[in-house]
This record gives sequence, C-alpha cells and structure tokens, in this order.
Amino acid sequence: MSTEARELELVGKVEMRIALAKDDKLESILKPYLPPLLLKLASEHPAVRNKVISTCQHIKIRLAGSQGIVLPVAALLKQYKENPESSMIRHFDLMFIQQSVGKLPSNEQMELLPTILHGLAKDSGKPTCATIFNLFLRLLPQLSIPPRGSQEDLKLRQQLGLDVHQDDAQFVASWFGKLMLLSIVRSTASGVTCPGLTVQEYEFLTLNGKQETWDSAADEGLNLTQTKITVLAFLTSGAFTDEERFLPALFASGDANSKISGAGDDLLKRSTMSLEKPAIIQNLLKIYFTLKPALQTRLLVLLTKSAVSTTFPQQVIRIVQEALQPDDNTNLPAKGLETIKFRNALFNYMNWVSRIASVDNLSRVAPQLVGFLRSYIEDQGWPVPNERSSDAASLRALAYETLGSLAKTTPSIVLEIDLSLVRWLFRSLTEEGSSDTIFVSIEGALASLLNTFSTPLNIAIRDELRLLLLKYMTLEEGEAIVRSARFATVRWANRCLEYNDIVGRWIDILALGGWTDGRSDVIEEGKKGLDPYWYRLLNASPTSSSCPLPDWNEMVKVFFTSHSMLENSSISNSMKTGMDIDAVSVFGNFPGPKIHAFSSGINYCRRMLLMAALEKTESPLTVDADWERQLDVLFRSDRLSRRAMKDHVSSVDQEALFIYLTASFEGMLRNDGNGLGECGKCFVEIASIAPSRTVAKLAGRAAELLPSIWSNNVATRFLATQAFGILAPHPVSPAESTQGFMTLLTHDIKPWSTAVGADANKVHGSILALGSILSRSAYYGRLDNIDHASIEETVALLLNVLAEAKDASTREAVLHAVGQLSASGVLTAALVEKSSYGTTTIIELLTVEAKKGNEKSISALGRLALIFDEIVEQSEGPLPSITSNLYSLFELKQAETHFTVGEALSCIAAGWESDVLQLSLDVDASYSGQTKRHQTLKAMIQKLLQDCKTTKPSLKKASGIWLFCLIQYCGHLSEIQARLRECQAAFMGLLSARDELVQETASRGLSLVYEQGDKELREQLVKDLVASFTGTSTQLKVDEETELFEPGALPTGEGNSVTSYKDIISLANEVGDQSLVYKFMSLASNAATWSTRAAFGRFGLSSILSESEIDPKLYPKLYRYRFDPNPNVQRSMNDIWSALVKDSSATINLFFDEILADLLKSILGKEWRTRQASCAAIADLVQGREFDKYEKHLQEIWHVAFKVLDDIKGSVRLAALSLSMVLTNILVRQVEAGTSSKHAQTMLKEVLPFLLSEQGMESSAKEVRHFATVTVLKLIKSGGKALLPFVPGLVEQLLGLLSTIEPEEINYIYQRAAQYNLTEAKIDSVRSDAVAQSPLMEGIERCLDLLDDPTMEEFAPRLENAVKTTLGMPSKIGCAAVLVSLATRHSFVFRRHTDMFLKIIEKAVLDRNNAVSAAYARSAGYLSRGGSDDALLRLASYARGLYFNAEDETRRQVAAEITYAVSKFATDRFNGLASEFLPFVFFAKHDFDDHVKEQFEKTWSENVGGSRAVLLYSKEINSISIERLESPKWTIKHTAALTIADVVESSGSEISGPNAAAIWPALEKALALKTFNGKEKVLEAFIKFTSSGKSLWSAEPSIASQMKKIAIREAKRNNDKYRPHAFNSLGEYSEARTDIDMFEEVHGIVAPILEELCSEDKMDTSDDTASGGRSQESATITASISALFRAVNVKQLDPSPLGHLPLLLEVSQKILPSPKITIAARTALYERTKSLFDGLRKRTHSQGSSGYKLALGFFTLLGVPSGSGSEAMRMKRGEAAEAITLALTGGVFGMFREGLDEVKVTMRGMVTDGRKDERSPAVRTVLDRVMKALDE
Repeated sequence: MSTEARELELVGKVEMRIALAKDDKLESILKPYLPPLLLKLASEHPAVRNKVISTCQHIKIRLAGSQGIVLPVAALLKQYKENPESSMIRHFDLMFIQQSVGKLPSNEQMELLPTILHGLAKDSGKPTCATIFNLFLRLLPQLSIPPRGSQEDLKLRQQLGLDVHQDDAQFVASWFGKLMLLSIVRSTASGVTCPGLTVQEYEFLTLNGKQETWDSAADEGLNLTQTKITVLAFLTSGAFTDEERFLPALFASGDANSKISGAGDDLLKRSTMSLEKPAIIQNLLKIYFTLKPALQTRLLVLLTKSAVSTTFPQQVIRIVQEALQPDDNTNLPAKGLETIKFRNALFNYMNWVSRIASVDNLSRVAPQLVGFLRSYIEDQGWPVPNERSSDAASLRALAYETLGSLAKTTPSIVLEIDLSLVRWLFRSLTEEGSSDTIFVSIEGALASLLNTFSTPLNIAIRDELRLLLLKYMTLEEGEAIVRSARFATVRWANRCLEYNDIVGRWIDILALGGWTDGRSDVIEEGKKGLDPYWYRLLNASPTSSSCPLPDWNEMVKVFFTSHSMLENSSISNSMKTGMDIDAVSVFGNFPGPKIHAFSSGINYCRRMLLMAALEKTESPLTVDADWERQLDVLFRSDRLSRRAMKDHVSSVDQEALFIYLTASFEGMLRNDGNGLGECGKCFVEIASIAPSRTVAKLAGRAAELLPSIWSNNVATRFLATQAFGILAPHPVSPAESTQGFMTLLTHDIKPWSTAVGADANKVHGSILALGSILSRSAYYGRLDNIDHASIEETVALLLNVLAEAKDASTREAVLHAVGQLSASGVLTAALVEKSSYGTTTIIELLTVEAKKGNEKSISALGRLALIFDEIVEQSEGPLPSITSNLYSLFELKQAETHFTVGEALSCIAAGWESDVLQLSLDVDASYSGQTKRHQTLKAMIQKLLQDCKTTKPSLKKASGIWLFCLIQYCGHLSEIQARLRECQAAFMGLLSARDELVQETASRGLSLVYEQGDKELREQLVKDLVASFTGTSTQLKVDEETELFEPGALPTGEGNSVTSYKDIISLANEVGDQSLVYKFMSLASNAATWSTRAAFGRFGLSSILSESEIDPKLYPKLYRYRFDPNPNVQRSMNDIWSALVKDSSATINLFFDEILADLLKSILGKEWRTRQASCAAIADLVQGREFDKYEKHLQEIWHVAFKVLDDIKGSVRLAALSLSMVLTNILVRQVEAGTSSKHAQTMLKEVLPFLLSEQGMESSAKEVRHFATVTVLKLIKSGGKALLPFVPGLVEQLLGLLSTIEPEEINYIYQRAAQYNLTEAKIDSVRSDAVAQSPLMEGIERCLDLLDDPTMEEFAPRLENAVKTTLGMPSKIGCAAVLVSLATRHSFVFRRHTDMFLKIIEKAVLDRNNAVSAAYARSAGYLSRGGSDDALLRLASYARGLYFNAEDETRRQVAAEITYAVSKFATDRFNGLASEFLPFVFFAKHDFDDHVKEQFEKTWSENVGGSRAVLLYSKEINSISIERLESPKWTIKHTAALTIADVVESSGSEISGPNAAAIWPALEKALALKTFNGKEKVLEAFIKFTSSGKSLWSAEPSIASQMKKIAIREAKRNNDKYRPHAFNSLGEYSEARTDIDMFEEVHGIVAPILEELCSEDKMDTSDDTASGGRSQESATITASISALFRAVNVKQLDPSPLGHLPLLLEVSQKILPSPKITIAARTALYERTKSLFDGLRKRTHSQGSSGYKLALGFFTLLGVPSGSGSEAMRMKRGEAAEAITLALTGGVFGMFREGLDEVKVTMRGMVTDGRKDERSPAVRTVLDRVMKALDE
C-alpha cells in the first residue's frame, strides 16, 4: 500500500470515528485524535491534505452544534509552536485553539501563557503572529500578578521563562507600547491607522482591521481600556525589566484615560532606565514624529533630562521646526492648555540643548533654532502681539529667554557687523506690548548675550554698539516706545565697552542722574560702571592693570565741551544741544533733566584724576571695595600722596584742567549759589592742588562766590569760603580787589550781635571768608598789600565776636577763622595782647569750649599756640597753659574728639613741620611758618609714654590716641624716631584695653612703629605678638587703685559702680561673699584676654611673619580667628595666615584633626565671639573635604551646631544656621549621588536619627526645630531609595510637625474671628489649604512614593498610631491626606491594609473639628476603592448608625460626608452595593439640617437616574421609614414622615394595588404624627395617594373610611400655621372622593372657623409689628372658601349638590363684606365658583323648584359692577359670572319662565355697569359673552 493510501486510510478511520460519535462522546474522541489529524496537513499528498481539511470542516460543524465541547488546547498550542514552517497546520491549530480557549478553567488558561509567549519574536512578520498575540491579550487577565516587590514578583520573569526568552520579552513589551498608542478608527476603509502607529502595526493589533476585535460586545472581542490597564499591571510586575517597560509606560502616560495615564506615570517614576544610551534616544527621536502632541510633550520632558539627546542636531532642528513652522497642520496640539504644555516643554528642551550640547553641535543647531524662535515671535505680531492672553504672554516670554540662552552659545549669531539680533532685542524691550512683565524675559535674553562681547571688540562692532547704546540711552518713552531700555543699555555699556571707553562712561554718567524719575536699578548699574572695582568684578578682570583708566584730557573735553563723542555720528552728537538752553558751554551736554547728571560727571572726573596720579607712585592705590574712601583719606591725610597728586595735576593738559575747574566752578554756582551735588567739593579739592597759573584764569571770578558765601546752607558756605580763599587773594588779582573784599566782609560782620536767620548766615559766611582771604593772602605772600590797620580792625572784631558770641554757628565760624589766622601768622601774640580781652582771657574762653568737647575750639587752641614762643624751663605762660589745658581733656567721653586733641598737640609740638598744617595748605605757594619746638616735643612724648602706662582707663585711652596722632603727623621728626622702641612698648601695653577704639588705635600705632622701625625692632615685635597670641593665660597685675572697669559698667544699684580692685574688695566685704573677688578678677581677665587677641588681629604685620618659626599650636587658634566676627580681625588674620602658610590646603590636611578638635571645643566656649567664629570655621573646614576625614566627628558636629543654633546671641545663631546649612548641603549632595556614593547611607544612618531626635525636629528650641525640618525636607527631596529605611518614622514625625509649625497667631484669630468678619469654618478652610500646600506635605508625598511592601508593613502601624493619637488640626488633616494618597497613588502596596484603616477612620471622623471630620470622611471615600465588600458594608452600617443614633446634627453631618465621599470617590463600589446605600441616602436627604440635606441630595442625584429608582428601592425605604417613625428622636420621626411623603410623590400618577398596599401603612403612621414644620408635605402626599392609589381604597372600604377620618382629623388640628394646609387638603380630598358627599362635614369644620376669622367682634391678638399672623389668617380664609366650594360633590346625584348651595351662599354672603377678605380669597372664590357651576352645568343637575334667587345671590357675590382689582382678578370674576349665567340658562336653577327674566335683567344691569368702565379688551370680551348668554 502506498504512503498516500495509508495516510488516506488513517484519516478516513478518524473521520469515521468522529462522524459516528455521539455528541456526549465527541470530546473524548477529539482530544487524542485532533492534534495528530491536523499534523497530516503537512502531508506531501494533496489528496491527504484535502481529506483532512474536509474532516476539519465536519468537526467545525459538529462543534457549532455542541457548544460545551472543549478541545485539547494545550496540545494544539504545543503543536502550533513546534511547526513554525507549516502555515496550514498553524492555521487550523489556531482556529481550534480559539474555539475552545475561552471554555478552559482559569488555571488552565494561565498555564498556556508561557507557551504562547515563547517564540513570539520568531513569529514576527508571519500572518498568525497577530492572532496569537491577540490570544495572549485575551488570556492575560487570568494571570495572577503577585504584589509588587514580593518574592513571587521577583521570580515571575523566571516562572514565565522570560529570563531565557529575552527576545520574546522585548517583543511583547514593544507591542505593549504600540497597544498603548492604539485608538480605534471606526472605518471600513483599508489602510487606516491612528497617530503613532503605521498601517501594518494598526492592522496587527486589530487583526487586519476587524471591528469586532476591540468590540467587547462581540464573542471574542476585547475592551481596549481594560486591556491596557491589564497590560500595565503586567508590565509593573517583575516579568519585565525597566528598559522593556519604558516605552509602554511613556506611551501610557499620555493616554486620555486617567487610570491608564496614572499607571504609566507611576511606572515612569519608578523607572531607573538610563536616558544616556544613544540607541534608546535615537529610537525615541525616531518615534517622536509619529506621536500625538500630548505624548510629544511627555517625550520632550524626558529628553530634557538626557544629555545624549543633544548629540542629534538634525533631529533637534526637525523637532523645533515641526513645532514652530510645521509643513502640515494635521498633528498640532489642541488650542489651549495642550498647546501651552507642549510649547513650554519645547522651550525647556531648547534651553536644555543650549546648556548641555557640545560647542560643535550647538554651532549647527543654534543658528536655525534662534531663527525659528525669532520667526515664532514675529509671526504672533511684533513688537506688538496680536493676542494678549496671559498664557500667550508667558509663552512669548519663555521664547525670548530661550532665544537668549541659545544665541549666547554661538557668538557668531550675535557678533554680526550690524548687530541685527541685539538691535531686535533692544527694540523688543522698548516696544514689546504683550504684558507688563515681559521685559524681565527680554532683559534676561539680552543679559545672556553679554558674554559673547568679550573685550576688546572688533572696531566696527564696537562703534556700531556705541551708537546703538547711545540711541537707547537717550530714547524717551511715548507712542510706540512703551518702556525704557536704560537699565539694559547701562549694563551693556559696562560689560561690552572697556573701562577706558568714554562713551561707556558717559552712559553711566547719564544713568546716575539723567532723568528725574531715575530707577534705582539703573542708578545702581551706573555706579557699578563708574567704579573700577565693580567694573573689574563684572568683567572678571584679574588685576587692576587690565582696567586702564579713561584718557582724562579727552574725557573732560567730551563731557564738558562740544568736543565730538564719536566721529561722524549724528546720533551721538545730536545731544550737543546745550547752547540754546544755557549760555554756559560746560552745560551743553546736560540739557533739561540731564543737568542732574552733571554733578556725577564732575565727581567721576575728580576721582579718575586722583587715581591716575597715584598710579605713578611706588605704591598705587589698590582698587578694592573701599577704594573711594581710601582715595579721600589719602588726599586728606597723606602728605606723600598729596604731593604725588599735585605733581600729576601739574602734568595734565592745562586746557583740560581749566575746562574741568570751570565746569566744577559753574556747577558750584548753580541753584542760586547752592551748587549741584558735590561740584563745590570737587572744585576746592582740585583747585587746591592745581598749578597757580591755571587757577589764575578763574581768580577774577571770585566775586561770583559771594552768593554762595552768604547761602543759607552751612556746607555750601564752608566750601564757598575755601574756594574764595583760593581765588580772591591770588597773585594775579589786584590789591584793591582784595582790600575791597576785606571791607565788604568786615561791614557784613558788624551787625553780628543782632543778626538772625538769613542775616546770621551771612555773618557766618563772612567770618569764614575773612579767615580764608587773610590766611591765603599770607600763604600767597600778599599780606603787605592789605592795609595793616584794617587787619588790626578785623582781628579785634573777630576776637570780640569770639568773646561775646552766643550763637553756636557764629562761634563755630569765628573759631575756624581764628585757627586759620593763627596758623598763617596773621594773628600775632601782640595783636592778641593788644585786644580788649588779652591772651589769658582768650585762652580761657577757648579752653572752656574745649572742655565741652567742641572740636573747633580744640583745633583753634592748637593753632593759637603757634603764635607764642617757646621759653625753655618756663612752666608758665601762654604756651604751657595751652598745652596743659589740652592735656586736661583726657576725661572727654567722645573718643573721636581725642583725635582732634592729638592733631592740636602735634601742631603745638611740630608747628608747620606737622603734617596737619602741611595738608591744610590749599594754595600753590611755598609758606614757612612756625618750626618745631624741640623741648615741647620731647616733653610731650615723654608725658604721653608715661600716661600710656597709667591704670586710669580714660587717661590711658586718651594718651594712646594722642601718641598715635603724634607719630602719625610727626613721625618723620628725629625726636620721635629716637623713642620708637618705647612707643612700641606703650602700644603693646594698650592692646589689652577694653575699648575697641583704643585697641584699633594701638594696633594701627604698632603698624606705624613697624613701618619706621629697624630690623631688630621688627623681630622683637613679631616674637611678642606670637607669644601673646598662643598664650593660654593673661596676667593682670593690679593694685588697689587699678581700674578694671569703666565707671558705670558694673553699677551697684545705689548710684555707685564697681571700677577698681579696692571697690571689689569693699563690695565683697559688704555682701559677705569673698568669692566675688575672684569672680570679678576672672571677668576682667577674660575681657583682657579676648581684647588682647582681638587687637592683635588688627596688625598689618603679615609681611614679616613668614620669617618666624611657627608653633603648631598656633594653627588651630589662627584658623579660628580667620573667621572672627570683627572684620578687621578677620582681614588681618587672613593676611597673617597667607604669610605663614605657603600651602593652605596641605597645612589644613596635616593639622585637620587638631583644628577640628579645637573648634569643637571652642564652639561651646563662654565667649560669643569664639562660638561664632568656630561655627564659621567648621563650616569652611568640612566643605570640600573627604568624608572619611570627619566621619567620626559627624554626629558631634551636628550636635554642637544644633546646640549653638539656640544660642542667646543672635549673630551666633546666624553663624550656627550657616554651619547647619553647609552640613545639610554636604549631606544632600551625598544623598543625591544615590547608590554611587558610598558615604550616603553612612551619613544618613549617622544624621537622620539625630535630626529626628529631641535634639533636632523635636527640640524645644524653635530655630533648631525649624532648621532640622528644612534639612529633612531637603534630604527627602534628594534622597531617593537611600531614604527607604527611614520613611515610616519620617512620615510619622512630619505629620506631627504639621501642627507644631503652625503659627501661634491662629489661636488669636480664632478668639477674635468675629472682629475680622471670619468664621471658624473659614479659618479652618485656610488652615487646611495651608496644610495641602505645605512643604512638609510635599516631603511626605515624596516619602510615600518610595514605599514598597516591606516598608508599608512597618509604616502601617505608625500611621495607625498617628491617626489615633495626633492632636493638632493640621496633623489630622495631614493624616487624612496621607490616607488619600495611599489609596490613590500607592494602591498596590496599600490595598491589604485598606480594611484596617477604614475601621480606624470610624473614630477619626468623629473629631470635634468639622474640617478634620470632613477630611477623614473624604479619605474614607478614597479608601473604599480598595476595601473589601465586608469593610464597605461595615462602613455603610456605621454611617447609618451614626445618623440614626445622633443626638444632634453634627454626627448626622459626618454620616452625610462619609456617604457622599464613598459615592464620589468610589463610585463603582458604591453602585455595586447600591441597595445598602441608596435607601438610606433617600431617607436622609429629607433631613432638617441644611448641610446634611444638601450632602445626601447630592449623593442621590449623582448616583440615581430618575424617580423610578425610588420605586426600585421602595420596599427598603418603607422599611427604614416605618421603623424610624417609632424613633424617640423627633428629627428622625419627622424625616421618616417626609421620606414616606416623597415615596408617594415619586410613585407616578397611578399606583398599583400591591404598591399602594405597601405604602399605605407607612403613610398612615406618618399622618398620625403631631404637627411639625413640613408636615404639609405629608398631607400633599396623602392627597396624591388618594387620587393615584384609588385601586386600593376603592376595593377596601375600611381603608377609604380611615382615610376620610384622617382628612377630617387633620383639618381639626388646632395649629394656626398648619390649618391652611389642612383645609386645602380637606377640600382636595373631598373633591377627590367622588363616591361620597362630605359637604356637611366640611361645612361643620370650616364654617365656624371662617365666620370667627371674618367676624368684626374677633379680638385682634396678632403682633402689629409682624405680618405672620395676618398672613396665616388670610391663608386660612382662602383655604376655607376653597374647601367649602370643593366639598360640593357635583358628580353625585343623591343627595343633590344643589341642596348645598343655599348654605354655601349664606356662608359666603356672611364673610365676603369682611375687610379680612383679601385679594387671594376673592380670587379663590371666583375660581371655585367657576369650577362649581361649570361642574353643575355639565352634570345636567336641575332644580325641581325655581332657584333663580340662588343664582342671583351667587352672581351678586361676585361684585361685577365694582370693576375693582387687577386685570387677572377681573378676568376670573368675569369667567365666574359667565359660569353662573350658563348654569342659569342651562336650567341648573330650574326650567320655569316665571321670575327668570327679572333675574336676567338684574344680572344684565350688573354686567352693563361693570363693562362700562372696563379698560381691558380681554375682560370686556368675557363680559360680552355673559351679556350674550343672558340675551338668549
């Protein structure tokens, strides 16, 4: 038999067995035979294959009829995998697999998953691959995914075999990513796809576009959203690596469904995938262009963290181009928030590129990106945008910033010859109109470009830039110019133009005062530009040599003449407009408001002139932060510097100098002589050192100074008189001019005794001017040109003023003048003696003033001494007297005054050889006055040296200062040189003085001694210095009279104070405590010790210390003193350190332990300075050091830092704070390094427990607590996984801290809430918001993000404890927020604990604070998402219990909050247990408390579709209601009644018999309740039930009878408010009961009440001030009328309703005339009349006898003729009349002719009267109809 025949036979046998098999046996046959049968599809014989196919068709038909048959899926799947090359076998295998896979038990389905996964990657591209992947998706929900982080989770990859089949894992993950991008396109066309997927990928996922693939209603269809969620859960497991998860997570994070995007975000956050792998980034960049905009935004955010992404320049360019200038608009983000997010991400990425990309890549990217950005801004409208929304403005601002950051990376973009980009930005700055704050971004962009302009610039660019800056500096606001660009302009001038560039400095000058409304930032920038020190800092110039000064001659000419600023520049020279504004040419460049800049220009030129002078000396001025003050000090007090300045001024271009002097002189004369700024000072200073020939050109203008001399401003007068002294007596001035000035001034002085106000100021100026002109005449050698007699007269006049003047300013002026006349020799001893007062009196006068601390008197005394001769060995006379008087001034308190005394003493001793007088000579002349007095000088220095050793503090202090002054001004004299060793010893002795000024003076004195001493002296000084510094004790030698403390420093409380050693002993004896002696001595010793060391720190001796041998003990001390609080000590110590230590780093490393040990000891020392210095020193020491060096000390460092953080002194606390911040930053940096830092865990283990302890976050000190908290928050922000072990404790403590850090003022606001128009609820709301926005909550959230299962197990009990024990409101709010976060963002790790916390919350929600209670209720809602059904049922039961057992509304409110939270935040769970929740919700929504009612109503309306839901749950609702009607709580009873009423109202127009039978008992019970507010609703329901529940009461007579009784009972209730409703209901009930006649019952109830109310005799008991009672009466009357009319049953024949009409008419006639009948009552009467007579007419009732009078009676009731009331009321009256008329003519009142016509005539007459005055056409129409009816 052939192979073919044999195979056919085998197939035939199998086919036969299958064909003969019954349905119940078919499965057992197919299991063994089907797989081998399908293998025959691989046969080489077509006949065999065809036979198998036909058999398969037969099997398929059999299976269709037997749905229960399950095929051997596992075997078929195995066969499918083993036959990759046979498409036929695979096709049929798959067909049968799909047929049965859904019928398998879940465990068998789960076992198939590994088999399906393995080999999937190899099937890629094959037609069956899509089907098998779809099959995998269908089975995936059966996979039990273990908890994240568990052992099972970690082994899942191995269990699924994906550790071996890594290609399959990558393949599946890749398609999972594409699945996340899938969105179904409902189209039958071919070639469709969705964003992010190719056509082939879309067809793969949809099985070639089959709509049913993703149609969950189809048999094998899948739900796309649910599948994505399932896939993400699978991806989250340990089956995949971070790299495999990355793309699916990224794509999921951009999904519109929050569940999918949330899971994607969570995966991304947990991902450790590196974004620095080129292959990954290349792939991301490739797929970027296929994604939806939302995903593109997410991807851009990720790329902003990848440095590698910047290495793909072409892709970066394409990303930006497609975003800002797309070729098509098909994939643009939606307008609004999506666009804003996208562009924000785009601009941030461009910023990232600008910062991270290499120079090469930037050179290719930046030019194009800058162009795109510029086009983007211009396309929106530039410089004024078309759209002005805040979002558009913020994006535009970001675009400017991004443009700047990109442009700065590639200088070629910016450094174009025409400066196109810079011009564009400057124009944007001045004209951009999108928002008021956008200038910040444009200025930022401009600032970014500054570094590209490194000096020196290309000349063409420099000139172009100069022009541009000048243009924008002078641009005025107005029209298109919306803001000034001056700040940016000045900054550019300072950074891009060299310091010697005159245009740049001119711009700075204009910045300082060119505008009256000068902005402080512009002025500040202008100052920086003019300051060489700041200029150097801004431009990072290392030395002053790189900062050459401007050409002074050129600068003066440019500033103050019409000299061209830029050649051939119309813009720069257009400013030369001064000539038509001011005749003086020096102001030509300062027109209008620019005049305010004039003074700045003058002052700047002065400084540059003097600085240039010092540059030529051997020791040029160091340009540091203090250079201006140093320059002024050198000018005033340094003889050599003054000489250098004078020489330099003589060497400059004299024309320029004359221009400058003229300009400053003109500035001095402006403002009526009061001057511009410091012009006067500048003129006097420069003129005083200017050559005589240059000054001579201005001498003739001296008279112009007279207004300034007589100014009311004292400073102006002083400067003017100095200038006057320089100019007026100048040799070129004629003698007559000087004499004339003398005469004029003397004349002005004469009325000195009576002058006041302006006259007194004139006297003051004239005296000063006289002193100046006479003294300078002497200096110029022109005294002989002045008449001697007039000199004598002037001197006598001045001495007279000196003796007699009482006015302080006049006395000050004359003292100044006398001093000048004495120094210049104009005043002689003979003239003094000749005066009417004599020498002795004059000296005594000056001495009296001097003893008052008057420095002018002291100075005058010193200069007066120059006129007396020195007589050897004579102790009496004017000179010894003056000297003695000056010595007696040592008791003056003001230390500064002693410097004036020192100057005076130097004048006495050295005369004109003293620098004091030399420096006061301010004219270009050689003058030789009194020379030094040898004996006086020797005696003086001897006395001062002696007094420096005294124990009297005040004398020691004064003597030290005087000695310093003597050396300073006379140190060059031989007498001083000979005693320098003794001076040095004296100053060393002064170092221990307690007065810091004395210390300063002593240390500077030592510097002076050192400068002039020999080598031996210097070595000795250094030796003493170091010994003093390193010594451990300070010896204080005392005797009884030694003064240890300043008087008053230690008061005894009785007006005395402890000063000397004797005082201490005396005080100790009085107190009886001898230890006081030692305590006070110790205090003095400590003060001396510190003072010595502090004063030592001020020495300028660092230059020689390096030659000495250094004791290693010195390093720790010296290191600490480098950080002393005193800046002088600090500066000097740094100099000494620099001199001693050649290699600072090596020395510190060598002595690190010793230095740190010393600092840790001294940081807790007694002296605050030591503690403060130690803090700063430790901070400096540990920064940048290897952790190993200080690891063993780390906890101790933290301990001392926190201890000092609570120091008693504020500055120490600040230093401790700085130290703590340094330690924090070190720790944060280590932690940020994560696992790569070997020290991170060590540091955390050391520091975190400390920070969390009582010494840190739980400290009693506020500062410590605050800083520890800030530190912990920083660690949390940066810590990552390193923090995981600490998370449980951290979160618990942070929750507690939420209350601790809350301001104490909250309690104050609570107590005074009413005063601030606040409520507790508002305050609590603000507090809750503050908690939500607190950085502590952010820290807690970051901690929660780290949680894994083991940590959660540890954290749960801690959180439970926090919820149970926390007291503060903020902490409780925080606990609730943590629960919400855990339930939403961390549900994977938290789910197993949810039930426990739902139970815990039951107590927490009962908090007394409403905000806390609401927060916990809200968290219960979120927790319900993950809770079990049992827990949720328990919660529902708990809420019901709370509600029904509540004593007040508070607990009912809590129940409402819980229920609403569950319905809102766990909607699915709520709907799943709706039968447990909704009946209760329906009941509670009728509560009487507004808040409770509102919450339950929201819950009901948000979860129920319509009123039919009430019927659905009516049984449960009735059950609850009936039970609660028996409640002892009235609120619950009433709520139950209203609930029943609502059930009836919601039951529709017809209630079936069974439903009615179920409702009636409950309704009957509710009606039985006593009256309460709202019971009328129950009555309304009763009436509704009467009409719609007829099927019940019509079949049950007992129920009908009971209902009648209820209606009557309710109407009889004696409650005024309730009665109107009851009467209405009675009427409606009687109307509804057509089967019975209730008129008599109704009449019996209503009529008496009605008559009583309308009776005129009724006593009025209502409150006149309120209308409530009257409105109830009115309502009762209205309801009564309505009830009576309704009670006439027109549908019943027996008894006839006509029989009730007389009684009805009678009642109506009685009440109608009453004034209490309101419009409403009449309207009701008309309506019911119409209804009644229409009914009678339609039912064809007829009167057996004539009832025409009855008809006429009812007609008369209407009052038709009156025509009163509103139109609506008249209309109803007419309709009622029509109804009566029709009833009359219809025979209702009888068919007799007799009497009918009379009635009609009467009625017609009434109608005629009524119609006559009727205005309304509608009413007239009705009345016409009545007339017509009557006519018939």
